[in-house]
Amino acid sequence: MLLQRVITAVVLLIIIIGALLISPLAFTAVAAIAIGCCFWEWLRICKWNNGVAMVCGVLLAAFLFFLEYVSPAALQTIQSGNGLMIITAVATVLWAVITAVIFTRRASGWMVPKGIGALLAWIFVPAAWFSLMYLFREKGTIYMLSVLAIVWVADIMAYFGGRCLGGPKMAEGISPKKTWSGALTAFVSVLALSYVLYWAQPSFPLWTNALISHLTGWASALILVVVVLFSIAGDLFESALKRSAGVKDSSNLLPGHGGFYDRLDAQMSVLPLTIFILLFLQGY
Repeated sequence: MLLQRVITAVVLLIIIIGALLISPLAFTAVAAIAIGCCFWEWLRICKWNNGVAMVCGVLLAAFLFFLEYVSPAALQTIQSGNGLMIITAVATVLWAVITAVIFTRRASGWMVPKGIGALLAWIFVPAAWFSLMYLFREKGTIYMLSVLAIVWVADIMAYFGGRCLGGPKMAEGISPKKTWSGALTAFVSVLALSYVLYWAQPSFPLWTNALISHLTGWASALILVVVVLFSIAGDLFESALKRSAGVKDSSNLLPGHGGFYDRLDAQMSVLPLTIFILLFLQGY
């Protein structure tokens, strides 16, 4: 299983890097396909008819791609003024509520109503897309990857930290395999890497560098902890959705990983939060 996961991850990485090297249009197309698949899987988990969910996924991916490259005026209308700030603020507030509910019910479990789960898909998936494209378009590839990497580092280190250290379960009623030791490893790893990179290259275009340079040490550390917490909450929320629906994976599109939503669950919560913080710091 681990070998299969590694092979799939390498293939995905090659596709992403290849798309970035070819052109911004190619990367946007790949991102739109991924976000459309994620949306389709999310709606399926919420017991939508598979055909209807697939049509919604295709239409959403096509619409978002259309906004980005065919209709820049419409995109500007959506994100002009405080548009993106409002979109990310709404998503962040909702994720904060979800985080509180998840950790309140971490032992007993959370049966997410299908209607609420589907409604949140219509909010969170576009919010994550607009956040990702803002990073890509306005801040550049390295900056965008620095945000995505927060989740990657937290996820990988939590996996190995939990396996190596074991200990008490973090959310037994939602995701029985996750441990507090894994979460602690994720927090420490993201904090350590962020401050080491800032110390080594403070002017490098990274989201964490921008955060640390704008705030005091304690304030930036607290925000990084919140970002990792949202990452964990995004993962646990999908686990709650799947347990409510009685499914193991969002789909089988990615061998060893499940589906696109399984790989993007934490990005759904982290992307809007990081853009909201960035715009706030910039005084947008």
